[in-house]
Amino acid sequence: MLADATRKKLSAAESARQDQQWRIWIPLAAVVLALVALVVIPVVRTRLVEPLHEDLRSVIEPGRSLVTRIHVALAVEGVLVHRILEQPDTALTARYRSAVADELAAYAGLQPLMVHLGPDARREFRDLSALQLEWHSAIDQSLAVARGTSRVKDPFYSAKYEDLLVAASRLDQALSVGAQRRWVEIAAMNRTQGWVAVPVGILALGAALIVGWLARRLRLFAVTAESRRAELQQAIEARARIMRGVSHDLKNPLHAILGHTELLQQGIKGPLTDEQKATLSRIRKSVDALLSLINDILDLSRAEGGQLRITPGETRVLPVIRETIDEHSASAAAAGHRLDVQLPGDFPPITTDPQRVQQILGNLLSNAIKYTPAGGQIKVRAEIRTRDGVTGAQRWAAIEVIDTGPGIPSDQVDRIFDEFSRLKIHEDMPGAGLGLAIARRVSRLLGGDLTVTSVDSRGSAFTLWLPLEIDASGEKTPA
Repeated sequence: MLADATRKKLSAAESARQDQQWRIWIPLAAVVLALVALVVIPVVRTRLVEPLHEDLRSVIEPGRSLVTRIHVALAVEGVLVHRILEQPDTALTARYRSAVADELAAYAGLQPLMVHLGPDARREFRDLSALQLEWHSAIDQSLAVARGTSRVKDPFYSAKYEDLLVAASRLDQALSVGAQRRWVEIAAMNRTQGWVAVPVGILALGAALIVGWLARRLRLFAVTAESRRAELQQAIEARARIMRGVSHDLKNPLHAILGHTELLQQGIKGPLTDEQKATLSRIRKSVDALLSLINDILDLSRAEGGQLRITPGETRVLPVIRETIDEHSASAAAAGHRLDVQLPGDFPPITTDPQRVQQILGNLLSNAIKYTPAGGQIKVRAEIRTRDGVTGAQRWAAIEVIDTGPGIPSDQVDRIFDEFSRLKIHEDMPGAGLGLAIARRVSRLLGGDLTVTSVDSRGSAFTLWLPLEIDASGEKTPA
């Protein structure tokens, strides 16, 4: 009772701890998301802003610089043309040609930049290029005519020259507008980052505080669970000590009863009547059943405390199965059952404890004989299989005990391996409900397992799984 109560407390503490774990994941996720956002937002901003800065560095600023060169070249050309038309001079003409060459170089530099600018800048550039061609054509014609002998129309103050200067100014204005638009976009992105970073930082700080508080609660629950786990271990050890002590104290008088019963049955105390012999036989049978129950309790206590002795060795399983069947064949015949044995001709040796294997199979056969109605069939078979749901291609020795009994209701299959658990349909049968619990514990200590498949009212099939392979560490691979 003490161990059961402690188990319930431990289970409650564990459930509370798991609930706290789920709660802590929510603010922890918020912290992680906030941190990710604080890292991602600057990266995204950089990816969005960098192209704008690149446009400013490699397109807008060089473009405005080239437009400035065009303005300067046009101003120089205008002055030189005016002086050349007033008084032709070879040096002035050479300086004029140099200014024109510088202007054309600026146009050539602007040409590839226009691809990255907007439609307004491209339109202004086309207009400027067309005007400069017309103006230079007019200048060339004037210079060809004017040799200092007569004054021709001065293009410096002509409408074409004024239009050319205005077009250059419009192109510079278009570049200025493009630069301003990019700076506005950069400023907007900076403001957006600031507005987003502040609430994200507050969220991260709040979530971190909640995580700290929940972590403190979680540590408290962990300490409580560990304390209750220690209480459970102490309760299990105390129960084991009590069971061992009580079992020892019970065995002594029971063995004395068996000794006196045997003396009476042998007639040492005088002749017995048939009725007295029958009574003594019933006494002995009851004492044997009580001793078997005590042994089961001791095995269960040792298994819980990790003290159940397992002595593995190379074992040939088929002789162990046949010996176990021989021991129960008389009981099966007395109950009117037919034993059907299907064993292979050969079977690889297994590293296991033959006595524990015999204990498990004996328990399964005893249950099958006990719970199968008279005239039933009990089948024992062994084969090598791979288990469904078990990782790897490990091979197993599968030993089955199949009966034609009443079966196990589907809602009670999970309970049959619990200690002191009895099915409702078997409550009138003898037994304490320890056999299957011990059998499964022992099978898992052997590195295997004990499973059951059953169809209600059509029988049950218990399978003992024993691993054939050993892993590199020398231990059986767990099921």
